[in-house]
Amino acid sequence: MENSNSTANKNSSGNANANSTVDAVQRGVDTAGSALHSTIDKVIDPARSTVDRVATAAHETVDKLASNASHVAERFSDQAHWVSEAPNRALEGSKSWVQDKPLEAVAAAVALGFLLGRLTAR
Repeated sequence: MENSNSTANKNSSGNANANSTVDAVQRGVDTAGSALHSTIDKVIDPARSTVDRVATAAHETVDKLASNASHVAERFSDQAHWVSEAPNRALEGSKSWVQDKPLEAVAAAVALGFLLGRLTAR
């Protein structure tokens, strides 16, 4: 019976050593895992803030470009309207000039006709 007790004691101490080794390995794995997680977080945080800054700058640039394009389109529309109204303004201006100064208008028309006739006769 002593042999079975001593064998049981050896098995128990062997199991205790095995459990202790398993626990030590588990603690090492846990420590390594925590260290890796911490390292990953340290690397990712600056990268994340850099990506956020770049994304913010990109959004601001797109907003500025859209604003500038809108401003250019508005100015182009204004200029196109001004150009399309130019013949009407010229006609109204010439009508009022002819009504205010009819003799000068007839003299200018005769002079312009004479010049055009001379230019086209050559």
